Amino acid sequence: MTIEDWLKTNVTTDTRALGWYSGPECEDRIVRAYRELLSGYEIDTSKILKTTCLVNGEHTGVVRVQENNFFSICAHHFLPFFGKVNISYVPGDRILGLGKFPRLVQAFSRRFQIQEYLVKEIAEEIMSSGGAKAVRVTSRSRHLCMCSRGPSDQTVITDTSYVAGHQELMAKFGLDD
Repeated sequence: MTIEDWLKTNVTTDTRALGWYSGPECEDRIVRAYRELLSGYEIDTSKILKTTCLVNGEHTGVVRVQENNFFSICAHHFLPFFGKVNISYVPGDRILGLGKFPRLVQAFSRRFQIQEYLVKEIAEEIMSSGGAKAVRVTSRSRHLCMCSRGPSDQTVITDTSYVAGHQELMAKFGLDD
């Protein structure tokens, strides 16, 4: 089934809309776009976080990597959502390479996603393959499903967070709020 046929069956039969999708190059262009938007499935996220240096003794602070931009496709509506992810973690026995955090965000966001799972998956990966003692991941984003349909409100911003790890450390460093 071509994209034009799928649209006729499921969305509209209006020739003005379908005219955009009748050319031979159209389907390939759409396929390439979605392969790029969903390229996170090709990435083994457990291999992203690399050690910068080993911790000598106990690390008594927090590492914060703020405002990691992302763009994702909503698993519920097949529409984009986008925003920023903030990561705060208490290192375990190693400090992780800072440049790896934006890559981790991109790997998880370039999949069908919902915002609540995005922050959870990032946090759990930092705990498991990054060896963190505690982590808090927050996200602030706009969902086109809310902007362009349903509530049709372009000003709505959604915040989500996920915390994992040692509860006392999270409280000590303010990661539990």
